[in-house]
Amino acid sequence: MAPPEVESKVAPPLVNCAQCEGMLPQGLGEIECVLCGAVCRVSHPPTSEALMEEKVQCPHCMTVVEAGTMDRPTELTCGACGGGFTLTRKMAKVEIQCPSCEANLRIVPKPGKRELTCPGCKSPFNVSF
Repeated sequence: MAPPEVESKVAPPLVNCAQCEGMLPQGLGEIECVLCGAVCRVSHPPTSEALMEEKVQCPHCMTVVEAGTMDRPTELTCGACGGGFTLTRKMAKVEIQCPSCEANLRIVPKPGKRELTCPGCKSPFNVSF
């Protein structure tokens, strides 16, 4: 049986490629642009510090556990009960508006152009990041 998962509360910022200005995949460190292939170094000290110091509740006993690492996903073990769990990445979401019915949609942005279908009015439309 797989260990339970707890989603991180900290998401890396959304940043654009220095070469083509397209959106980079979410993350910190050396990130390759999927649009032009450039390798960009993404650092954000406040996010790095927040990831290192993030505290989450153990899903087994509800004791607070400190992550102590910037890596996500990461395997953690509760010091109180010994239960293991996985701390997963949080993906930033953006809110966009359907051009047909003006409904607000929350999506995980991905680099490039995507076609979406509004769940309210079923109209297809394109978004670019």
